[in-house]
Amino acid sequence: MSLSKFLQSGFMPLFVRLAPSALGRAVFQFLGKLYYNFANRKERRLIRRNVRDLLRTAWNKEGGTVTGEVFEGIFDHYYEKLLLAAKPATYLEKFFRRRVALVHEDVIRRSQERGKGTLLVTAHWGAEELIPAILYLRGYPVTVILETSTERLRKILETQTAGRDVELLFASDPEGVLGKILDALARGRVLVTQCDEVDAWRRRKNRTIQLFGHTLFFDHTLDFIAHRSGASVAAVFCRRFPGLRYRLICEEIAPDGAAAQDVAKRSLTLWERYTLEAPEQWHQWKKWAEMKAI
Repeated sequence: MSLSKFLQSGFMPLFVRLAPSALGRAVFQFLGKLYYNFANRKERRLIRRNVRDLLRTAWNKEGGTVTGEVFEGIFDHYYEKLLLAAKPATYLEKFFRRRVALVHEDVIRRSQERGKGTLLVTAHWGAEELIPAILYLRGYPVTVILETSTERLRKILETQTAGRDVELLFASDPEGVLGKILDALARGRVLVTQCDEVDAWRRRKNRTIQLFGHTLFFDHTLDFIAHRSGASVAAVFCRRFPGLRYRLICEEIAPDGAAAQDVAKRSLTLWERYTLEAPEQWHQWKKWAEMKAI
């Protein structure tokens, strides 16, 4: 059983719904440590090895190692995912209003003023699961590309967003999502996607990019979407702080839409910068080897 299914199984959705957020997070931290110490030591070793490989000589942090904080970030990610699915909408509104600060929100506002939609790029970094809900509560029409590890979680999310201006596009749907992506942008929506979703990359040896001092595969899908849609492109990173507090940071990438170049490269470079600044915020460590071309 994967960590995701382990933490979402049984009564956990009900527990998260009823428990105070601090208690819920503490329980997820405890269960996550149990999982990696007893149920899946192989994956724990893989993550530790990948942390060292990506960061190389920079993997020491403040006299200790960043790996412990990496695992805490992974557990927080799964707690936030279930928090979003399980808590009542009224609770989430108060939670985000009190705990989230937005930085450079004018980037998104200017993008939306063009009327061609906004391709909003993030990564598996920080509390990216919360980004669509935060934007929705700020009044933006949000479409998000996502995937769930269980059918149960998918149904919960669909129920939570019913009747709200939030569209869910599930990447595994048989008919695909590209047409729906272009349609959402054509309707002037904010479409949230991730630049480091390696499972969706077209990995070819002749298409690579230098990041983190490594040679990684380079996928041009973001360039294609930006060109076809003419949408403005921006990036957003939701940094997690102690006490379940967050800072949503907006970055300008291509305010003029298709007229700009290198959307994919700029997005990946921002992902590199944020990950090097706070590696414990990234939680795609299991997939690191699949990203490397060499």
